[in-house]
Amino acid sequence: MPSLRVLAWPAFDNKTGNPYNRLLYSAMEQKEGVVVDEFTPRRAIQGRYDIIHVHWPDDFLSFEPWWRASAYVAGQLAALFAARRRGSRVVWTGHDLGPHESHHPRLERAFWSTFPKLVDGFISLSRDGLATARRTIDRLRDIPGAVVPHGHYREAYPPPHERDDARANLGLHRDAPVLLFAGRIRPYKNVPHLVRTFRQWGESDARLLVVGEPSTRTLRESIKMAAQRDSRIRLDLRFIPDDLMPRYLAASDLVVLPYDHILHSGSALLALSFDRPVLVPDRGAMSELRRHVGADWVRTYEETLTPKRLREAIDWAEDTDRPEHAPLDQLEWPVLAQQTLDLYREVLSGE
Repeated sequence: MPSLRVLAWPAFDNKTGNPYNRLLYSAMEQKEGVVVDEFTPRRAIQGRYDIIHVHWPDDFLSFEPWWRASAYVAGQLAALFAARRRGSRVVWTGHDLGPHESHHPRLERAFWSTFPKLVDGFISLSRDGLATARRTIDRLRDIPGAVVPHGHYREAYPPPHERDDARANLGLHRDAPVLLFAGRIRPYKNVPHLVRTFRQWGESDARLLVVGEPSTRTLRESIKMAAQRDSRIRLDLRFIPDDLMPRYLAASDLVVLPYDHILHSGSALLALSFDRPVLVPDRGAMSELRRHVGADWVRTYEETLTPKRLREAIDWAEDTDRPEHAPLDQLEWPVLAQQTLDLYREVLSGE
């Protein structure tokens, strides 16, 4: 019999969109006596699990039809309530502290007044995130909490391409300054502003690549409109296959993530996993990431992105003498899986 049974939401079924969960739970299942299953309401209600580990519990709030969002939220909360009645303990990893797009403010308030009461343990990806969560949500001050950082993606994608080969394949000049935005495009990521800012920067040799799938048709059209008639900007507005993402990263000098608001960023970890320096706003845990990885790899800015900041950042990216690889040894998934298990056992020991 396994010594620890975990029901994770999600565990493995989002592997084509974000390999984070697959990497964490695959490493966890390598530990003796640990079994991880994919969450379903039936398993939560009828199964026998020690831990139910929830990520992004508020995703259902992004559903635009009110009736659909309400039905899913009610079902989720009912399943967690029933599981706790049967002895399971709920652990929440707080990637964010609220939905990125709020469609139903009243439903959102109802959800956040209820969900934290069902949580028995909390994981944050950073110290700043943990402190912010405890200031924001009273319940989190009274339960076990831990910082388990976001792991790297070095084994999640095909091997890196050579820079010159990647550029030749993409039709980019080998000496051009190349900036890249990569990842799922949502309104808070501020991509139209990045495009407009780049257009204001008069460097004729520079290139901007924007690759990723916009979350709405309106956002897609906004990006296209911002980029129109500027041949220095290339858009690839679709889900980027795993075998193509390393090519885009290898071709870039700097990854730019100009988010309006941010707590943590998987896209920043993806860039660093491919040894590409990153420009991010000084918000959320980005300064902590800078301290952790080093100022040679992460550059932050205050307030808003400007053409001057873009120019200074590309100069920094090209001129800084940095090691061949970003220092991500502390972000190995077996280490992070063990830290997560330690928090599970702390939660269970409080019974």
